[in-house]
Amino acid sequence: MSSFIKLVLLAVTLLCSVMVMAQQEPEEYYDSGALHFEHQFRNGKLYSSKEYYDPTGIKAEMVYKANKLIAKKIFRRNGDLEYELKYDDGKKIETQIEYYSTTGEAFRRRTLVNGKRVGLEIEYYSDGQTKAERNYINGKKEGSARGYHLNGKLQGDWVFQNGEPILATLFYSTGEKWLIHTDFDEKGRLNGVSKEYDKEGKLMALRYYKKNDMVKRDRVGFWLRWWWELRY
Repeated sequence: MSSFIKLVLLAVTLLCSVMVMAQQEPEEYYDSGALHFEHQFRNGKLYSSKEYYDPTGIKAEMVYKANKLIAKKIFRRNGDLEYELKYDDGKKIETQIEYYSTTGEAFRRRTLVNGKRVGLEIEYYSDGQTKAERNYINGKKEGSARGYHLNGKLQGDWVFQNGEPILATLFYSTGEKWLIHTDFDEKGRLNGVSKEYDKEGKLMALRYYKKNDMVKRDRVGFWLRWWWELRY
């Protein structure tokens, strides 16, 4: 190979290197001078990035493979995680955390796979106590779902099938059983008879529902209580 060709190839290589380096600025700044982005490169390709709030504090972290985003985290100004994204075996997996604007405590935490809710979703009261827990499969409620009173006692225990309720037991705030719902239609609406109990566990009344609306409530007398329990 002639010396001229070698010089041309060397010049082209140097030019390409300069162009790549020009595109690989490791840091970017706000107009205020505070650090905005921080990048890392491997073999000439973007590997990771960090974004910062102005004037300080981590805002987001990103990881790349072959210049494509494969993972991301977003943080609130106080450093709490707000959102997480990752790709695993072709699946888009997201974790979303919502917060109360007044207290800053977490309000809801959920996971989505390819845009559909999966696994356990948890809601919290503003003081951090658990308010509700629901399980999802492919975007629909499935299995157990529970709600809690502010005092931590069970408020409701539901069973779902393919996104619709099939059984529900509600409780007084003091923990005793209050209502039992078993008559749900194919749309998940109350259509039928539910049992109402007093705090001593005795059947107190029968509630009649139509399309979720209570249309009648009959008190159950002492002598007929056992018969109604067997019938319903």
